Amino acid sequence: MKSDSWSKSISVAIEGILYAVKSERNLKIHILISIAVLIIALFLNITPLEYIILAITITLVISFELFNTAIEKITDAIFKERCEEAKRIKDIAAGAVLMAAFGAVYIGYFTVFKRLKDNTHLLLKDTPDFSEHVAIVSIAIVVFLVVLIKSYFNKGEPLHGGMPSGHAAVSFSVLVSVIFISKNFVLNVLVLLLSLLISISRVQMKVHTVGEVIFGGALGAFTTFILYKIFS
Repeated sequence: MKSDSWSKSISVAIEGILYAVKSERNLKIHILISIAVLIIALFLNITPLEYIILAITITLVISFELFNTAIEKITDAIFKERCEEAKRIKDIAAGAVLMAAFGAVYIGYFTVFKRLKDNTHLLLKDTPDFSEHVAIVSIAIVVFLVVLIKSYFNKGEPLHGGMPSGHAAVSFSVLVSVIFISKNFVLNVLVLLLSLLISISRVQMKVHTVGEVIFGGALGAFTTFILYKIFS
């Protein structure tokens, strides 16, 4: 049934993603590879256009995997017994994912791995300053980690409860990025206050427990901090 509110629609969509991540091993692998590629790409200082292409490619591969999972569930619901038609439907859907994966490998080679091969002498101390890029990539990686952890604990709804708090994770990830980028004490204090208010509101609304909020905040802050220490 169609959701009657925008927030509920998002919650239902995220719930579908969490279910797919929990039940499909290939989707877990795709997400882990995506995190690795995003981190490797930071070392290589690829252009914004290349990063956009890379992000679109990752999104398409994961989306195709989600569509494949949905088609498999529909097929199983329609065909109660094993039959050739059901097998063909699943094979074609899997073929679509395979084609997307081949395209992702092709794009990844020219945007990441070819440059990695051509710059094997690259050292951490020679890595250029790209604090803004780290901030954006950190949020993406934190969201991926939250999805993986939520799928493991399987508690609460995507936007309502569960371990960890995604709101706290993202807000404290932003806080750490602001600290590294701005180096402005007043701005840092203001963003810290905002992050605390977001986290406290999740507890006061009884959406999350104190432990879930603390874990989420620590996850976002620690992940972003590590990325900045590596790449800054």
